[in-house]
Amino acid sequence: MVNAESIWGDILVELKNKLGHSTVGSWFEDAEVTICDGVLQLYVKTQFISNWIRNHYLDVVQDFAQRKHNLSIELHVKENLVKKSQTSSDYSLPLNKDMTFETFVVGKSNEMAFTSALRIAESSNRIFNPLFLYGPVGLGKTHLMHSIGWYVRNNHDGKTICYLSAEQFMMKFINALKQRDMMDFKDELRSFDVLMIDDFQFLSGKDSTQEEFFHTFVYLISQGKQLIISADKAPSELSGIEERLRSRLGSGLVVNVHPANYELRLSILKEKSVGRNISDDILQFIAENVKSSIRELGGALMRVIAYVDFFKKDLNLDTVRGILKEFVQDKKSITPSIIIDSICEYYSLNKDELCSKSRKKEILKPRQIAMYLCRELTDSSLPEIGRLLGGKDHTTALYSIKKIESSIDSEVNLGLELDNIRKIIDK
Repeated sequence: MVNAESIWGDILVELKNKLGHSTVGSWFEDAEVTICDGVLQLYVKTQFISNWIRNHYLDVVQDFAQRKHNLSIELHVKENLVKKSQTSSDYSLPLNKDMTFETFVVGKSNEMAFTSALRIAESSNRIFNPLFLYGPVGLGKTHLMHSIGWYVRNNHDGKTICYLSAEQFMMKFINALKQRDMMDFKDELRSFDVLMIDDFQFLSGKDSTQEEFFHTFVYLISQGKQLIISADKAPSELSGIEERLRSRLGSGLVVNVHPANYELRLSILKEKSVGRNISDDILQFIAENVKSSIRELGGALMRVIAYVDFFKKDLNLDTVRGILKEFVQDKKSITPSIIIDSICEYYSLNKDELCSKSRKKEILKPRQIAMYLCRELTDSSLPEIGRLLGGKDHTTALYSIKKIESSIDSEVNLGLELDNIRKIIDK
């Protein structure tokens, strides 16, 4: 009777001489073998190990088996060791049940991000891969990632998802190194159909973690798996991230999640205050004064709601001003003049040029951006904005604003320019 273990032991000796003890120990240590009808059936622990052996060492193993023992090789994964039952619930961070597409309030500033996320969740084709969402904190990037997770879980049977913060990814990587369990770590991440990494900027300067993520990224993309990444800046703007990784992150669909304008902030407040006796003038006051993020907007509303619940008193604007004083006090009063000065600083223009009637390309775009920001960040009317910037009428001002709005989602650089100008305004 053919002794499969003896033959495999002989092949391992040959492999160690050819490939080295370390390589054989890493890839073949847990392998099991059987022989049937002239075929050596080689069973390895995980699909990742199987793929690696097939791509790098199978020809060598086949050569030894054929030449020494006249056997062919078939490579299999040990089903009893493959973690098919592993789901997002016991490896990834839990999904927030309140963060779904149904609860996401859509406006002009986040419409492109919402539509992209929904399209990717619905589709089985990986036409936008990776999806990279970026923008300041508190604008809904995490909400969209959780929404994708819930949609895939509820509508695509058999699809597995994994949602991790960048910090969680790093900690799992470090623990795997400490426990000498890197193969399980690699195979685990590579087994999911959808991998989502939030706050990617926190991997800045973490070279070893970036190296591991890079190989995970390349593998998943090659296998047709979906990646969704979020960060506070566009891939090209991420400092401390390797160039080859930044290039890969920017190779799919990159979408800027913009700060919410007044209309969207008011819509969000109305959605969150359904069933509460809060007047429109109070909601309008909050929308006008809490502009930094949707997260802070929700926090301000919750404080007002808590006041009503705790003290059972009717609300008026004076009371709300007191409740939210730290949200609205010491806030820089933004005026058209501040916006114009910031535009001039960013584009190295002088004020007379920007406010002239010139239609030079290098003047026209900054002027349109100035009109857009004046409309977004101040209470100035369209006629006032037009008069300040080139003596234009309100229809020209409106056209310029619409022009910028329609270009934001299609021009990545425009989104970056707006973000940088807002930073100058907020100095």
